Amino acid sequence: MENSYLNLILFSEKRKNILLLLKEGPKSLEELRNSLNASPTSVQPQIKMLKGRDILCGTRKKYELTLLGNIIAENMQNLVNTMETLEDKYDFWANHKLDGIPLYLLKRIGELKQSTFTKPLDESSMFSPHTEFVENIAKSKFVKGISPFIHPLYPKMFLQFAEKGIDVSLVVTEAVLGRMKTEFMPEMEKFLAFENTRLFVYDKELQLSSAVTDGFLSLGLFYNSGAYDHINDIICFDPEALRWGEDLYAYYEGLSREVKEI
Repeated sequence: MENSYLNLILFSEKRKNILLLLKEGPKSLEELRNSLNASPTSVQPQIKMLKGRDILCGTRKKYELTLLGNIIAENMQNLVNTMETLEDKYDFWANHKLDGIPLYLLKRIGELKQSTFTKPLDESSMFSPHTEFVENIAKSKFVKGISPFIHPLYPKMFLQFAEKGIDVSLVVTEAVLGRMKTEFMPEMEKFLAFENTRLFVYDKELQLSSAVTDGFLSLGLFYNSGAYDHINDIICFDPEALRWGEDLYAYYEGLSREVKEI
């Protein structure tokens, strides 16, 4: 067991970092040493061990990963991203329901590692808008939203987006659709009349809210108690997170029926 790949890579911070650095591309010994802020004598033994297991190859002028090394580094990067994402916001992930996130996206949770929290202007009001959300959504070229509730400001806001030519697609629950019909009928009739709008109804319980655009992802979750957390929304501007958000939206759209008129 002492010569296993697991011990070789994961039980040495320096060897792990060498692999992650070489995952970015070939590097000389000097580049590795500078990136690790380490002496040549402390780096070379680690390189020798990795070369001995066919994980990397080359000389001190240019080291690079082998095919096997690339496979290991790719999977190790996913593990590192996942652990960093969970550890950075451990209390949040532990105290919120994750049931609404499909398993294949939970396995990719590391793609949200660059996320931060955005809070509403008035934390005492569940209808107080989150500043970063409102500021950034207005700059978007498209909006794909998932919501288990209806915010009083949003029907008019999404209608204004549609009027500006922004593509807007929404997934809501039957209950939200019912409120749209009774409280926001004029706005919804105008909204659905545009060619750049789509509305879908998910006939089960939605256990999250989300909005993804060409510029950011916003994600809201329910507490384990069942109450929605209207204070802490995750927001992320990283391209990986945007792809994650689009895949989340596509998952729910695929399970929903389209509403063409009200």
